[in-house]
This record gives sequence, C-alpha cells and structure tokens, in this order.
Amino acid sequence: MNEDPTIPIGALAGKQNVPAEPAGAPAAAWGSFALLARVGFGGFGEVYRAWDPHLQREVALKLLLPGVATGEAEYEAMLREARALASVRHPNIVPVYGIDRHDGRVGFWTDFVRGKTLSVLVGEQGTFGAREAALIGLDVARALSAVHRGGMLHRDIKAENVMREEGGRILLMDFGLSALEQRQTNIAGTPNYMAPELFAGGRSTVATDIYAMGVLLYFLVSGDYPARLSGLTTKEALDAFPARRPLMDLRPDLPESLLRTVSTAMEMDPAKRFTSAGQLASALAESLGTHAPAEVVAAPEQRPEKKKLRIWMYGVVAAALLASYLVWPGNLRRLLHRGSASDQALSSAASDEFAKAQDLLLHSYKESNLAEAVKGFEAVLKADPTNALAAARLGAAFFAQHGYKDDPKLLDHAREWSNRAIALQPEFAAPYITLARIAALERDTDQATVQVKKALAFEPRSAEAHAAQGEVYEAQGLGDKAITEYQQASSLAPDDWRWPMSLGVAEFRRGNVQEAIAQLQHAIELDSGNAEAFYDLSIAHRQLGQLEQARTDLDQALKLDPTAKNYAALGALLLFQGQFEKAAEMERKAIELDPNNYEVYEDLGAAYSWSGTNHDKAVQAYRKAIELEEADHTKKQEPWRVAKLADDYAAVGDKNKSLVLARQALALDSNDPFVNYKAGEAFELSGQREAAIPLIAKAVATGYDAYEFEHSPELASLRSDPKFIAALAALKERKQ
Repeated sequence: MNEDPTIPIGALAGKQNVPAEPAGAPAAAWGSFALLARVGFGGFGEVYRAWDPHLQREVALKLLLPGVATGEAEYEAMLREARALASVRHPNIVPVYGIDRHDGRVGFWTDFVRGKTLSVLVGEQGTFGAREAALIGLDVARALSAVHRGGMLHRDIKAENVMREEGGRILLMDFGLSALEQRQTNIAGTPNYMAPELFAGGRSTVATDIYAMGVLLYFLVSGDYPARLSGLTTKEALDAFPARRPLMDLRPDLPESLLRTVSTAMEMDPAKRFTSAGQLASALAESLGTHAPAEVVAAPEQRPEKKKLRIWMYGVVAAALLASYLVWPGNLRRLLHRGSASDQALSSAASDEFAKAQDLLLHSYKESNLAEAVKGFEAVLKADPTNALAAARLGAAFFAQHGYKDDPKLLDHAREWSNRAIALQPEFAAPYITLARIAALERDTDQATVQVKKALAFEPRSAEAHAAQGEVYEAQGLGDKAITEYQQASSLAPDDWRWPMSLGVAEFRRGNVQEAIAQLQHAIELDSGNAEAFYDLSIAHRQLGQLEQARTDLDQALKLDPTAKNYAALGALLLFQGQFEKAAEMERKAIELDPNNYEVYEDLGAAYSWSGTNHDKAVQAYRKAIELEEADHTKKQEPWRVAKLADDYAAVGDKNKSLVLARQALALDSNDPFVNYKAGEAFELSGQREAAIPLIAKAVATGYDAYEFEHSPELASLRSDPKFIAALAALKERKQ
C-alpha cells in the first residue's frame, strides 16, 4: 500500500495567474523551440510558453526534469502515450502536437490556451449554478469519454486541470505525465479528488476517473470537497470517507437529478458508479432536461448573485529561511466602529473575553499565547455564534498555530472560520487576509491574489492587507514589490512590531543582512518580549559571523520562550563553534520537547557527524529525520523541504534517491539560496562536484549562511577547489 499520493505538476497549457517569471535563469531554447516564459512547475517537470519556429506560433512546452523518463523504456512508454493522446480528436481536449528529447530532457508540446481554470473562476465569481455546472460537467465528461475510448486514463481530474478558454470553450488538460506518475509512485492524483480504492492500494481505472468527476461537480456548486483528504495518512483518509458531507447539506436548492448524478459518480463502491464517462454525460444531459446535441459548449450563465464559498486548496508551497509566523488580525478599531449587530449584542463579559484573546493574538510570538487566544475566541463564539469578527480572529489564530505545529488540519480550521466570518459579514478585510496568507504559504498564487484584492478593496489603508499583499508577491518571487508593501504597512501602522519583522525577514532573504538586523532590532524596540525577533536576529548575526552576539540573542529568546526551536538553534550555533557534545545535548533537549520534529534530528545528525567520532549515531539520527519527513508526505512538494530531504539521503549514502530529490527541488525553485545550498550539498556528497559548484556558489553569493558553509567539514574540499573559488568570485563581482 502506498501512503504517498504525490501531487503532480499543477499548471500546464497556458494557465493564467501563475508566476510568469522563470525561477532562475533557464536556457533560452530547447531544441528548436525558443523558451519565452515559465508558466508552471511541479515535481516532475516545468511548463514554458514557447515559440515553435516551424509552425510559427506559441505553444505550451512541458519539459520533464533532467533524468526523468530519459531511459529508453520510459521514453518509449511516454512516446506511446503521447501518440495515443494525439490520436484523440475532441474539441474539449488540448491536443498534443509532438514529443522529443534534447539536452538530456524529454519534452512535449500542446496548444497554448489563454483563459482561466475552474478553480480560479470559483475563487473570483463564487460557486456555479446547477445549470452551468452541469454544462461544464457535460463537456468534461464527453472529453473524458474520448480519452477512455482511446485506451487511456486521465488520473488527475480536478478544477485546476479544467480551463474555460477566453472564448468560453471548456478544455480538459494535464495529461502527459499520468503514466509516468503511476510508474513512479504506484498512485497518481490529487488527494481530495481520489477515490477510496486508490487509498486502499488499488490502481487507477475508469471508475476512479468517474469518482474524480463527481468531486469536480461537487466543488463547482459548493466550493468545497466531500472529504478533505490532503494532509492525511492513508488510514486517516480511509477513515474520513464514511463521514463525507452529502451535497444536499450544502446546496439543498439544487435539482434532485443533479444531486443524484453527483452522488452516483462518488459511490464508495466502484461497481455502483456510472460505468463510463458517456453514461455520466447522459445523466448530466438529463439533469438539464434535455438530451442535448452531441457537442455542447458551456457558456457563462447569468447568476443573480455571487455566492460566498469555502475554498480548500492544496498546492506546491515554499517556506522562508527565517520563519516568522506572524498573525495579522485586522484593524480592530475600524471594524468595531462599524457597529455590527453581533458587536452590539456582546455582553460585557464576552467583550472582555474578546479583548483578552485579541491581545494574546497580537502577541503571537509565543505559542502558548495562541492556545489561549483560540480558547478566548471560541468562548466568544459560543456566547454569540453570529459574531463575524470573532470568527475571523479565530481563523487567524489557527493559521498562526500552524506556524508552530505545521499541522495541515490547522489550515483547514483557519479556512473554515475565515469563510464562516465571510458568510456572516462579507464586507471586511480580516478573513480575506487570512485566506490570502494561507494561499500564499501554499504557493497557490491564483487564490492568494483573488483574496488579497478583496481585502484591499474593503480596506485599502489596512496595514494587514498590504502586508498580506507582500506575502503574495514573495510567493510569486517578486521581492522588490514585497518590500514596498511591507514598507507601506509600516507607514500605515508605525508602532506595530509586525511590519519591521516582515521587512527584516524579506531583507534577509535578499541578502541585505545589515538592513535585516536594523529592522529586527526595531521590532524588538517596539515589543521587547518578542522571542521570535530575537531568534531571527540570532540568525542574521550568525550570518555575519558574530557568534557571541548570536548566542546572546538566543539566550534572550530562550528566556522569553523555552521552545524546541530555540534549543535547536542554540545547538546549531554551538555546532559552528566546534562544541559538538554541547550541541548534541541541546538538540536532544529539543527532541524531548518536540519528538516529531525531523529538523531537530537533522541537526543532531550534523552534531554527531561533524565531531568525526559518532558516524553510526549520525546515520541513525539522519534516518530518523528521513522517517519523520517521509511520513509528512503533504509537504514533499515544498522546494526547501525537498532539498533538505535530498541532503539527508545523501548523508546516509543513498545517492540515487538524493539526486532525484535534488533535481526536483531545483525544478520547483532554483532561486532560493537554501534550495541551491542543500541541493548542491547533496550533489557534493554524492560525488557530483561539477553540479555542486554553481549551486553552492550561487547560494553563498545570494545570502545563504556563509558561516555554516565556511565551517562545514563536509564541504572543506569543495571550498578549496579552484573552480569553486572562481565561480564564487565571479558571482560576487557580478552582484556588486
């Protein structure tokens, strides 16, 4: 049984509102194709808007990662699937034009389609009406029927893989990697759309595609999923299926025929589902009260109102080197001044409880404060379930807790309460800010942009909304714009410690360490109890080699908040100072406080490894880190996590696994200094120095912890290599 359903590449044939800038400096060409812009990326490859000089037109070119499907057997299988798909002629399928190999990479190309995915449309416009959803489903089902008749499966039907073209045509996309994913993982798909038999170890079939179609229809009319399965283990997912929410509970206004169609498509027993996509299409046509002509193209339907919805998105995400999980609870005074009915109805006791919880939330740099804030907001909502502000604050508190515990269920709670706040009172910024930050964290920049625009529309002078816009820009790789937004937030609320914290983190990411220190010190001046600011400040001082000052910072952080993270950071600092035994002691203390934190085990492994006398203990610690990290399968697509896992596999001598993960991390984000450094280290430990040199040189030149690099015994040989010295010097000179 496979417990790791890998989420495949997310943006394919010209999807809009994804980061258009390449993550790094890609080649200008692949074969005869000119690469114009990278528009999508994922665990197996990346997608470019490219120019085909033979046909003189733009195409969407999907390039697999170097080393993926380059073996003759794999390439032949890909070629057979591409040929089979090219033979399928259907107006609702993006056609494949060709497949080839160049420069050690396999690529194939399709139409470049301009439009918006159904996911984006639901985010922008609200849920679909019954008729429009059925028309869309009819087009997708007919396209899927054509695929099945061609002897293929889709394996990843979801709202992100169906586009409404600018002219209104519905297109089913993202084929091409399905066979590859099946071979690589024994399972393919996106968890929320996957049938129960896939979680039980079964293989993809026509019935699993039908099930995904049912979930797609459910999402279009509800904005939610029947069961939220992303982030769950296989067992947890199987346990969640019996508790699925009937669509009737969310949309009792829908016609009975459509409710029955969706229910049949999502039957637990595959034998009880529609036997074919054609049969599903017939049922949808009947729900429309017609047997509709052979090809119906869904067109926009006039809706009397835009329904508010709950969006549960799980995508490729990234994390900052300095993780300052800050809470932005919104402009309390402005909102209360509006005098909503729920505010006016609050008793004195509930009002006091709210104020206390609000204060705790504003001091979110202590994890214990957040637990108390959650209890406080829950108490207010128990007294007044219609209080939109308390619901929004509770969503923000759950999001902040996720920063400490990294539990996907906390993001679910944050979404749920933010959406409940919107349902109660849609015209204030706070819940949209939380939704934008969640989407930015997950690198779902489509949804992040939608939500932050709503927040700024309601409160254009909200410091929280501008800072959320900064996070969205960072998720898109637009660092300059992000800093401008953080500066705007600081100007709007100059006494708030959160905005110099955000600025400090952003400046550090860009390699401006002195400016980062200045901003972090300003945050501490505004609130001296901020343990997170001291923690971040220690990293910045360590970057400059100021270890004693970094030690002072960490001592203060531990005094204010004795957490596993702060003990682990102290252990890392002692490691750089050569105090290996003391470093291991601090890491063991961190493990006592947080036994499931794989990063602490990585640090413990480094302490044993660098001492040179505890090789077996080092391998044991790294293997424990790998075990915990592999179990946390929901995060595998985060570039920095993939890079760390690659480094861990290299540390235990598994070169093949390490190199695959290192390439995957670079495909996800080749601009992040942390990703470059860890991937480069994995290459170096695996004996591929030629690949390691440019990566580590780029990382060090663009802001990675120089002190760690200069003191790592594992990189001693590379540091003295003339090729590395020359590469680093050239990059530093270019930067100046």
